[in-house]
This record gives sequence, C-alpha cells and structure tokens, in this order.
Amino acid sequence: MVSDAFRDATFERYGGACAITGIREASLLDLAHVLPRGQRPALAEHPENVRVLNALHHRAFDAALFTIASDYRIRTSPSFDPAHPFLVETIGERAGERVALPADARVRDAFLDQLNAGLSWL
Repeated sequence: MVSDAFRDATFERYGGACAITGIREASLLDLAHVLPRGQRPALAEHPENVRVLNALHHRAFDAALFTIASDYRIRTSPSFDPAHPFLVETIGERAGERVALPADARVRDAFLDQLNAGLSWL
C-alpha cells in the first residue's frame, strides 16, 4: 500500500493522465510500479519506480505483454496479439515509439533495466 499523499503527488506529476494513452478519467487510472511493490517494498513510494497508467494498460504491463525500455520506447512481447482495437492502437502499433513523459515525471533507467532483464522475450 502507498500513502494517499504519495499517490496524489504522483498523479499530479503525471498531470492526472495515463503515460501511454493520455486517458484522464481518474477512476480508470492506477499508480503502476516498475519493480513490483510486493517484491520491492522499499521502493513502493520511490517516485522513479512508478508511473500513472489506465487500468487496462497497467494489467497488460504487469502481465509482461509490453514493457518500456530504458530509452522509454514501447517494446511488445512476441506473444502479444490483442484482439481489441484499443490495445492494437495504443500498444501494438506504437511498438518502438518513445513514450513522452511530463517534464516532472521520470522513471529510473536502472529500474527499467532490472525489470526488463527478467523478461525472456527481450
């Protein structure tokens, strides 16, 4: 669990929007950890270990269907074959594109590298 203050500060840094899709509907947004807080509780409130994602993209990220490389480019698993057009448009067709984060938001490269080192398909 993270504090409400940390969650609020993170949402503010991301402008209240999903980092991948730009969705701004607060009830659909999650605080998504790069290195899972269950495995790395000391990093649960590290500002460079989180970003804001909508619930669908958060689940897809946690399922390792896609990732973000340390150069902030979207990388997709070879097994990622979404049937839904929204996932095709926002992840599949954007593979290789760089995710633009707000100026105040940053994800630590070392956290992304550590996460991605554990993905067999990279």
